[in-house]
Order: sequence, then structure tokens, then C-alpha cells
Amino acid sequence: MPTESWVVDGPRVIELEQVTAVRVGLVAGRVDVVAHDEPGVRLEVHSVDGRPLEVTLSDGELRVGYAFTLGGWEGFLETVRNFRGRDRADVHVAVPREIAVRLGTVSADGLLAGVQQDCAVSTVSGSVVVDGTRGRLSANTVSGEIAVRDHRGDLRITSVSGDVAASGQLVVVQGTTVSGALTLDTAAEASSFTVSSVSGDVTVRLPLDKGLRATAHTVSGRLVVDGQEYKGTSPGQKSVDLSSGDGSCYLTANTVSGHVTVLRGVAATA
Repeated sequence: MPTESWVVDGPRVIELEQVTAVRVGLVAGRVDVVAHDEPGVRLEVHSVDGRPLEVTLSDGELRVGYAFTLGGWEGFLETVRNFRGRDRADVHVAVPREIAVRLGTVSADGLLAGVQQDCAVSTVSGSVVVDGTRGRLSANTVSGEIAVRDHRGDLRITSVSGDVAASGQLVVVQGTTVSGALTLDTAAEASSFTVSSVSGDVTVRLPLDKGLRATAHTVSGRLVVDGQEYKGTSPGQKSVDLSSGDGSCYLTANTVSGHVTVLRGVAATA
């Protein structure tokens, strides 16, 4: 399949077929990637300021953004750390539900909704919302907030100081944060959480009717499980190792000064 490319410097609509993956990387403005029930992809560029957007379709992957925003997460961070440009765009992308999406922003706000394939969202300081997704989801932030709602599947979180809140049928969750708070709420029949934090608080809400196998350690934070605070047996370190019920929910948590709190929500749903 030949490579197609466009340079977009103002409002424009591009409709595409045979797209298997979408990657969007913006600096400022807004980007919405929303699933629809059509087989093709519809790209709507509402506004562009600064440099034109680069749009390419190659080997089934549609890329929308700038050369320096469309690499991997590590390269993306390295390039934009000292970036002071004025590039801004407002973009809406309608995609089939069964399509892989990678969405990245510097300070732009973003929305990813309804996609039922493995996805990734990344932001430096923008706010990103993920709603109604399925599969494996990766969420990366420096200081921006990420909210994940009604996700069904696995979740991997990496944060520096940005807060991340996630809810839904969360099955396997891995989270790492420095000072950002992690709030995780699952309604899955069985789930596994592995989280680590320096000073960010970790809050996990589990189904009311499910057992728990928990191992948690902190140097100076608080450990509270089902309303009971665990003080620890030696100064400078607190830990808890407990098992209840069928152990269908598993938690491993380690912090330096961040608090760890385990709560109960509603009964599990299939």
C-alpha cells in the first residue's frame, strides 16, 4: 500500500479506509478520538495555529501530529521537555471500535472513547479522559491528570506528579508514581493490583463481596485496609500481610511516604 500524506494548515475533513491503527500527537489544543460503527476513519481538523499538522497513512497506520510528537513515549518526552513553540490544533478523529490507538499530548486536552482494542494515552501537562474502552490500556503522565472510566481489561499506569483515577472492570493493574495520586476502583470478579509510589497516595476500591490477599509496605505513610489502620511492629516501617475470603482480589503496594487505603464498593459484576 503506497504512503499517503497531507499537510493541514486549517480546517479540513479527510475520510480514509483500510486504517488498522491510529497515532495522534499534539502540542496544545484538543484532540478527541471517538469510536463509531462505521468501517472507515474520519479526521476532522477544526483549527490549526503555528506549524501545519502532518498527516500520513502508511501500512495501515494513520499518524496525525508533528514529526517530534509521533515517536515512542520516551522519545516524545525527551523532545518536548524544553519545547516552547506555539503549535495548537483542535482535532476530532472518528475510528472503528476494533482499532489500536495511541494518543499523546504535551499540554493539549484529550479524549479517547469507545475503542475496544489495545490503546495508549500519554500527556505531559494536559488533561486526558478515557471512557468505555476495552483491552490493554497504557496511561502515562508527567503532571497532567488522567481519568479512566468504565474500562474493561488490563491497565498500566506510569506517573510523575499527575493524578490518575481509573474505574471499571479492571483486571490486572500495574501502577508506578512518584508524587501523583492513584485512585483505582474495580468491579471485576477477580483482579490483581501491583502499585508503587514515593509520596503519592494509593487508594484501591474493591468489590464488597470479594476476598482479598494483600501485601503492603510503607516507610512513613498510613496503611488502612477495610477501615483498619496497620501501625507496624518497628519504627520507620509499616507493613501488612493479610488474606480474607477467597482471595480473588490481590494487592501488592509499596510506598515511601504515600498512604495506602483499601476500601469496599459495590458487589462485583461479570
